[in-house]
Amino acid sequence: MAEMTFVMLGSGAVRDNPVRGGPAQMLRMGDEVLMFDCGRSAGTNLARAGVGCEEVDRLFLTHLHFDHIVDVPYLVFVGWVKVRNRRLKIYGPEGTRDFVERIIRPPFEQDISSRLSHGKDIQPLDPEVIEVEGNHGVLEREDYRISAVFTDHGNIPTLAYRVDAGDRRVVITGDGTPDDDFPAFCKGADLLAIECSGTPEFLETQPWGAWHITPADIADIARKAEVKRVMIKHLVIEDITGDRSSPYQMAEQIRGGYDGEVLVAEDGLVVEI
Repeated sequence: MAEMTFVMLGSGAVRDNPVRGGPAQMLRMGDEVLMFDCGRSAGTNLARAGVGCEEVDRLFLTHLHFDHIVDVPYLVFVGWVKVRNRRLKIYGPEGTRDFVERIIRPPFEQDISSRLSHGKDIQPLDPEVIEVEGNHGVLEREDYRISAVFTDHGNIPTLAYRVDAGDRRVVITGDGTPDDDFPAFCKGADLLAIECSGTPEFLETQPWGAWHITPADIADIARKAEVKRVMIKHLVIEDITGDRSSPYQMAEQIRGGYDGEVLVAEDGLVVEI
């Protein structure tokens, strides 16, 4: 069975935390490289993981908040400059195709024209975009399959993805509050990488706080789903307060309602599945 390696590329969120890149994750599936979100510093952290932008086969966007997608042009253009062998495929919710069409060619018209003038091939530049509609299977491959469900996140279409390879399962969320069927979606996962933006007390002070899940709700999902390992990410509370201990306090809150392993994401953290 092909190897399945998870790498946390970016454990942070919107703000410019110097030790946490923006949301981004990588799954190496045998000879394929899958990315999930492409936030600030994703390209740099991908290189630190020993992977070039041109090696990414598929990029799965959870939603179109800028912190999750700001490095998409970098990924596309560096992959083009270094000459990718396989056309990049980008998956995401409604609006992804329009975003990609607007962000790649129009802003970089002079750059593209300059490179074409010295013989660069335009063909590898444009990604293929697949928009995900409804809760269903997204991709079926010989060695793995990917499914997605929507979560409630501030009136913006937001996805969580599940990767199944044989008897192994990884769930990677975007942001937001999932519905009551989410534990069944996560059932038996080897890893649930889930946003954990702050404690209830912290979220109550933020105008966007209701868009995010609490540690207690994460514990409830993980317990019901009998997942083997939880990793918390998108650690906004640290970005705003500067308190590096706050994510570990949230991990303890999750452990209060869930007996499995709880990891606090750090950029570069690797989990073999």
